[in-house]
Amino acid sequence: MTRIRPAPSRLRKTLRSALVPLLVALAGAPAHASGDADVPTIEWYMIDLPPIQMASGPLRGKGYTDVIRWRLIDALPGYRHVLRIANVQRILADIKTKPNVCNPAFLRTPEREQFMVYADPLHAQFPNGAVIQRQRREEVQRFVTPEGSLAVDELIEQAQGTVTVQSGRSYGVVLDGLIEKARTQNRVVTLTSNRPIESKLGMLQKRRAEVALMYPYELSYHLANTPDHDAYDFFPVEGNGTYTLNHLACSRSPLGERIIADANPVIAAERDGHFSAAYRAWIPESIHGLHAAHHLHAFGTQVQPQDLVISETDQAIATCLMDGGTWYRKRCEAGLPGQPRQED
Repeated sequence: MTRIRPAPSRLRKTLRSALVPLLVALAGAPAHASGDADVPTIEWYMIDLPPIQMASGPLRGKGYTDVIRWRLIDALPGYRHVLRIANVQRILADIKTKPNVCNPAFLRTPEREQFMVYADPLHAQFPNGAVIQRQRREEVQRFVTPEGSLAVDELIEQAQGTVTVQSGRSYGVVLDGLIEKARTQNRVVTLTSNRPIESKLGMLQKRRAEVALMYPYELSYHLANTPDHDAYDFFPVEGNGTYTLNHLACSRSPLGERIIADANPVIAAERDGHFSAAYRAWIPESIHGLHAAHHLHAFGTQVQPQDLVISETDQAIATCLMDGGTWYRKRCEAGLPGQPRQED
């Protein structure tokens, strides 16, 4: 069989005709060229912990700190943004070893300050409290104070009560101290489940614990989606204070400090309005006034009486990152297909 080879001049012409459009295309492509190659990436870590952060289900990406995250990302165009889904233990491990990990759902503790840098508070929130099975109310009634709080420390000391908590999570300085004391007495059940609310309530149902610690809106969200509407009671914990402050925290590194410095002006601009509305959307209207009082006490400013509005840009960011893309300069770049990367 005879092969027909193009003449050299014809070959050069053929190559030119193929290369010119390719070079033009490359010149106009959004490749990470020159300055873009040095743009830092923020790895936003997400916990599936409704309604704080929601990684699955019909309200995916609409937890109240999810909503805060999308607005922060929109206001930080000097970074590439990606999303990772992980449990608390993985986040705490990676934020110690990577320079660019951030999450907008951290309480500030002395231990964590060793490896995290914190932004100004995002909002004031009701603190963690105690959940018991309603059918066991009489057993714990003597530990309920006249103000309606539950003296969990006395329940542990006097009745050998056990509390159940999520591994790696902070419950605030007061409750963290209570947990550590109870741990020395073998009165703590620690869970590593990725569905911690269901798991904690399961410990109550199995009578392996008397008390589960969680936020009030975590219980409300769970009960709104199950038939167990009247199965549990929620109590503030005696001595735990009236509110706690939620923070954006990043890796304690030069990059983490830069991210926090860039985020603080955004927080100052959005805290009274959009950020407070994101939280308020998940608490009963009957305690909106109390939340406003907490906000005023914490920040010296009034909350703006606005409903939560998800902008088109916020939604575009959420869709991009939840589907595995990268957000940079107000647009979505290709990323991993399907879902954001799951961290073990």
